[in-house]
Amino acid sequence: MEAFRTHRGKVALLDWADVNTDLIIPARYLKRIERTGYGPLLFADKRYEVGGAPPVDDPERHGAEAADFPLNAESARGATILLVGRNFGCGSSREHAVWAVAQAGYRALIAPGKDVGFADIFEQNAFNNGLLPIELDEPQWLRLAELVRGVAGLEMEIDLERQELAALAGDRELVRYSFEVAPGQRHRLLHGLDAIAETLQFAEAIAGYEQSAPIWVKPRGT
Repeated sequence: MEAFRTHRGKVALLDWADVNTDLIIPARYLKRIERTGYGPLLFADKRYEVGGAPPVDDPERHGAEAADFPLNAESARGATILLVGRNFGCGSSREHAVWAVAQAGYRALIAPGKDVGFADIFEQNAFNNGLLPIELDEPQWLRLAELVRGVAGLEMEIDLERQELAALAGDRELVRYSFEVAPGQRHRLLHGLDAIAETLQFAEAIAGYEQSAPIWVKPRGT
């Protein structure tokens, strides 16, 4: 997966709490066997006018966008950083929810409340797919939300190595906050490693152990 070290991008706001994975990616789309093409399906039942959501077999074919959905606003187009409400990604454990967010162009999500910003499984799936979930203290999140609403074209620069983010209006820094990511997750993101890739770093040692292991610990037929 793509490594995450620093990223600068436009910021959008979806100020909804308890957004579940069925809202992020409706269950009918889980019939798809591909791992790509989920970007247009993100929030499909809110993003498009009634009856306009894409069919399962053709994600690009959809109706008109709903004018009242926040991420359809002109100010949100092209955003790569998304402020979301508390407990984002609750509900079922479908990894498709993270695929949809990432394939819609977002590199980072920022939620309010330490340890309650994201549902646990969604958060783990995000880390394993190169999507950075950041939890801030609620007053800091509220300040960022205020800036998104009030500053046209607000951007943010996120530095995962330093664990800092800054809200920017052009070259002018408006606020800067620190955040924390668990060391193991931070290491994997910085080096572009999902769980499988991290394990494969030790492929030679694993193979050596398998060759030298006593016969009684080897599966039958090996």
